[in-house]
Parts: sequence; structure tokens; C-alpha cells
Amino acid sequence: MLYFNANKPVIDSRKEAMLMSSNLEAPTSLARRVAWMAAPFAGGALATGIAFLLLRSSFPDKVATHFTLDGTADGYSSPAAALGLFMLVFVIEAVGTVAAGFSSKSALTARPLGAFSIGLSAATAYILIAVMWATSGSDGRTPELPLFQLAVGIVVGAALGAAAWLISRRRA
Repeated sequence: MLYFNANKPVIDSRKEAMLMSSNLEAPTSLARRVAWMAAPFAGGALATGIAFLLLRSSFPDKVATHFTLDGTADGYSSPAAALGLFMLVFVIEAVGTVAAGFSSKSALTARPLGAFSIGLSAATAYILIAVMWATSGSDGRTPELPLFQLAVGIVVGAALGAAAWLISRRRA
């Protein structure tokens, strides 16, 4: 059977038509899915980097990078190394989310993964900024991060992820 489109050449089989259309549309679709899943992590990294620049003058020589369950700092790094570790967290999260998007066989997972990306990056940015805030106000004392900050970060991430999900459903 022949298929004809005014803008495209004649195609002599249904299989060939499907291959041509999938080859032309897949990169755009794939690029959009990757961008939708990775962009929130770039935004979270940007927000964390800006907070770092605003707070860096108040950091001690060593910045707290790890806390115990009771909120007491037990791991320290230089400010530059801490920023590198914070950015690495966003890279790992983005790679994991994009890998999940690649492993999916359906474009239907793009919206849920995009909303998840927004929620996860917002929660991560909030918690990392709270860590920097706690460290900047330590004045030589051992920094403490109240446990409620973790809960607030999760709530912020869940709220933004849910909002992204609702907005994406409305536009679909």
C-alpha cells in the first residue's frame, strides 16, 4: 500500500512508514523527556549555589556536610569541597531519574517522573540550604540541624511535586 504526504516522498509499506515517523519523532520526544526530568535538578543546583554564594562569608573554615540522627554535625569539609559535594548530589539524582526515564518503554512516565524530579530537587535544595544556614550560624560551635528541617524539606518537595503533577495534568 502506498502512503503519500505532500511534504514527504511516497512510502511503499506500512512498516517503512512507521520506521520513518518513529525515527523523526523519537529524538524530539526523548529530548523533551530528558529535559523535563533533568531541568529541576539544574534549578535546585542553581538555588543551592546562589545560597552558598550569599552565605559563604559567614562559613567557618570547615562546613558541616553530615549530621547524625539527633542533628549534630559529625562530618566536615572545606567550603569548596562542600559545594562540590552538594552539586554531586544533584548530579546523582538527575542521572538516576533520567536513567529511570530511559528504562521506561512508555512516554506516559514522563509526567510522573517530571513531577518526582521537581519534588526531589526542591526537597534536596531546601535541606542543603538548611545545612548551610545551620553551619553559617555556628560561630565556632558544633552546628546542629533540627530534625524538623528534614520533615519540612520533605513537605516542600511533596507540595511542589504535587503542584507540578496537577499542572502537567491540566495541560495534557
